[in-house]
Amino acid sequence: MRVKTISMVTALLLLLSSCGSREEKNKSTDLVTFPLRGEVVGLDPVKMRMTIAHEEIPNYMKAMTMPFKIKDSTLFIGVAVGDTVEGTLAVSRTESWIASLAVVGKGEAEHLSAEEVLFRKLYKEGEVLPDFAFTNHEGKQIRLSDFRGKVLAFTFIYTRCPLPDFCIRMSDHFVKIQKSLKSDPSLNGRWHLLTISFDPDYDTPAVLKKYGQNYGADFGTWDFATNDLKTIISLADGLDLTMQDDEGGLIAHNLRTAVLDQQGRLAKIFIGNEWKPGDVVSKIKELAHASLVHN
Repeated sequence: MRVKTISMVTALLLLLSSCGSREEKNKSTDLVTFPLRGEVVGLDPVKMRMTIAHEEIPNYMKAMTMPFKIKDSTLFIGVAVGDTVEGTLAVSRTESWIASLAVVGKGEAEHLSAEEVLFRKLYKEGEVLPDFAFTNHEGKQIRLSDFRGKVLAFTFIYTRCPLPDFCIRMSDHFVKIQKSLKSDPSLNGRWHLLTISFDPDYDTPAVLKKYGQNYGADFGTWDFATNDLKTIISLADGLDLTMQDDEGGLIAHNLRTAVLDQQGRLAKIFIGNEWKPGDVVSKIKELAHASLVHN
């Protein structure tokens, strides 16, 4: 009887151990790593970003130029613009970052002459933006002025973006923003969301509509739109949003999210991807409630 009891306990422990192993294995699938090789074209230790023109990452991404997150500041040591590096790109369900890096070839940084530096006009807070026009997910033309009288928040994406902490994060954030604003009846009819694609050749109205549906967007308060690149670049330049075509239809870019008040004035620019949905929600509520007080 004692032997039988011990055997049962042993079997139970083995079963629990097996379950634990499977659980850990499932957790591990949330993180995938890829070998990375390329040339460093930009360093920003303050923002913990390193921009690399990398070679194709098999089974994941075509060759392109991307600003990658750095979590370990020591990875910047000994790295200069122009260096060839090899390392590991880690990708989880919510973010991507360079997990390891080594310099395998020293290069020389490119020096631009004064004539080669482009000075662009940047929009300032309190300034009314030009009345840009777009074609939305229904194939209908819309303009920024169509949303006068409402607080408008807009961001930029392209639907083929593969990184979870770039376009995907912007769309995930806007889902949460929409849900939060819809839950406040006092804000009904006082706000709108707009997602702008800078990939008009691929992101047709049909593609944008499907993309919005995949995120469960309520199109009554959230438009997905695009226009010709000349129009998109005109708006992007004023917000210091940069875009660069790469192989395979991919686009290297940074991130900008803007909020306009009811008069179409720029109230706030959220730079990068470190902001939270609550930050935009708070700004929209502040502007909406301020207009109620003034009225």
